[in-house]
Amino acid sequence: MDDLLRRWVDGWRRCRGLEPAIEYDDAFAVVLRLPGRDRELFARADDPAVVDQLVAQAAEDVWLTVTTQHGDEIARRLRAAGLQTFAEQKVLMSIDLADHPQPDPPTSYELTTETDGSLEHLRLLHHGEVAARGMAAIVDNDAVMHDIHTDPAHRRRGLGSVVMGALSRRAIARGARTGLLMATTEGVHLYTKLGWLPEATMVTATGSGGAGPVGGDLGAVLAGR
Repeated sequence: MDDLLRRWVDGWRRCRGLEPAIEYDDAFAVVLRLPGRDRELFARADDPAVVDQLVAQAAEDVWLTVTTQHGDEIARRLRAAGLQTFAEQKVLMSIDLADHPQPDPPTSYELTTETDGSLEHLRLLHHGEVAARGMAAIVDNDAVMHDIHTDPAHRRRGLGSVVMGALSRRAIARGARTGLLMATTEGVHLYTKLGWLPEATMVTATGSGGAGPVGGDLGAVLAGR
């Protein structure tokens, strides 16, 4: 199992307030209990045979996210097997936090932080209103960034860079050395400018309900037993 994916999943589920992932030979299962997304499987797969095994574990309310170096090829294989792939392929990225820029907030913006266990919450306020926000889960030597958002009225002012830099600074103070995140297509442009490096494409799909039987103990988990 890919160690980088394991570390990201652990931080991601903490940011979302979820229970620890259940680890199997070929995937991590995370329980979300959301409408149409009861569980999500995460796996690293470039081998078509491994992808086929993962397809057999999909169901209507189970999402499957595959990290790969061959995003388009894997997406085609998932669709050919009857799964519905999301149009956007996200990107797993990393950075050495010591190299992360840490710009100061613009005049009239106030930076506030809050610590909650392993989580760091950060907000940029403008006259008392939240202009930008973000959070990070600090797990061992990693800081997994999540929910980085700038209000539309405050975009194109570098606030995303300020949030990311401030989170990095907090993470370093807590002993983290590596930053990890899952980036949208739009986010990749910002993070690349800040020095983040792409590690893998993340292809997400949902099952059609007829993808086939699920074997072993993982089958019981996906069936909700």
